[in-house]
Amino acid sequence: MNHLWVNIMTIRILFLLLFSFIIGCNKSDQQFSEAQAQQAHKPIIKKSIPKTKSKTIVQSLEGFELPITIDTSIQEYASFIGGLSHSSDRLRFIKNNGFYITHAKRMNDVFKRVKTKRLSQMQMFSQVELASDKIGNGTLLYPFSGPDALHAVTLFPHYKQYVFIAFEPPGSFRKFSTTDTLGVPDYLLSVQRTIQEVTNLSYFITDRMRKYITKENIDGALPLIALFLAETDHTLIGYGKRFIHADGSISESTKDTFSVPAQDIHDIYFKTGSSQEIQRLTYIYANLGNATYAGKIGFLKNAPLLSYLHSMQGFNTYVKSASYLMHNAGFSGIRDFVLKKTHTILQDDTGVPFEYFDQKQWNFVFYGRYSRPINLFAGRYSAKLDSAYIHPESIKKPLPFMMGYQLRRGDAQNVYKAIRKG
Repeated sequence: MNHLWVNIMTIRILFLLLFSFIIGCNKSDQQFSEAQAQQAHKPIIKKSIPKTKSKTIVQSLEGFELPITIDTSIQEYASFIGGLSHSSDRLRFIKNNGFYITHAKRMNDVFKRVKTKRLSQMQMFSQVELASDKIGNGTLLYPFSGPDALHAVTLFPHYKQYVFIAFEPPGSFRKFSTTDTLGVPDYLLSVQRTIQEVTNLSYFITDRMRKYITKENIDGALPLIALFLAETDHTLIGYGKRFIHADGSISESTKDTFSVPAQDIHDIYFKTGSSQEIQRLTYIYANLGNATYAGKIGFLKNAPLLSYLHSMQGFNTYVKSASYLMHNAGFSGIRDFVLKKTHTILQDDTGVPFEYFDQKQWNFVFYGRYSRPINLFAGRYSAKLDSAYIHPESIKKPLPFMMGYQLRRGDAQNVYKAIRKG
């Protein structure tokens, strides 16, 4: 009986020891697994971006960050529609077609003529008359710009930031197939038609441009801006889209809690020639009139856009062929903003009316001769500007190129520069 009891106790002790061993092993395995998991997650935690509602991009006159998502294919796109010889080999099948060879020749002829007859003279004028006006790295505001990067980057080269505001839709960059040519000839013909006015006359005719813009072909301003940058010795880095919120913050997300919708802005990043400095052209599709128009909120109520513009410091302004819109009371908001904030304005007489400049606050340089407006805008004749051109104490200089509505009137272009005093 005693032996039986001893055997039972021995078995119990061995069972308890075995059970404790198993539990201990399981606990050690669990701790080891947890340690492994923690170790495995450490690099992810360290390198991951903190979760926020949106990625805010720094707005600065001295620099900026590239967006998180950027379309780097626009260099290929712009070179291809421009018929440039260094365009991508990925599209060599299309480029070997007769319709593309003809297109490339036409584009090369057009831009060779424009560079010879207009842009080269603008470059020389810029070096002498405009280079010293640049503040810091340079910010240029171009209201009523349309897609006219062609003249803006020529007259104001190497600026860090260009801000275009216009009522043409932004459009998109078509993705071309390597083998499918369906619709490509028509698309390239739409490129030729759309740029015809700006290359021949130096400005876009809005009604005609709206006619040419279609979903199947060139569908907005961005494709043409990219084209003009590529044709003027710029390398396109990429395209990104951001949103300005009512509190002035800028992000890549449309989500916010404000009653006023976020204002979308479209950025093209590029470099000039062999320079490694990144520049940015921001296109803003917005209504610059005071009142709502065609469903677009008026300028005075567009809190996101106003916040963005008022954050700019030390900028220059360029205006041409603007249909004399700032002469109207309905565009007083953008007119007053420019007068209050800009350092200089290079414009023709279609911009800010000469009568609105306080002569005590501004200096002027007048280029070429004054001529009455074309018949369509005959009522916009300015006796005060006419007198200023011929006043003996006015600073007058030659204008070596033609641009704007007075294109066919020699040096009678009504172009002048206003420089804020002090």
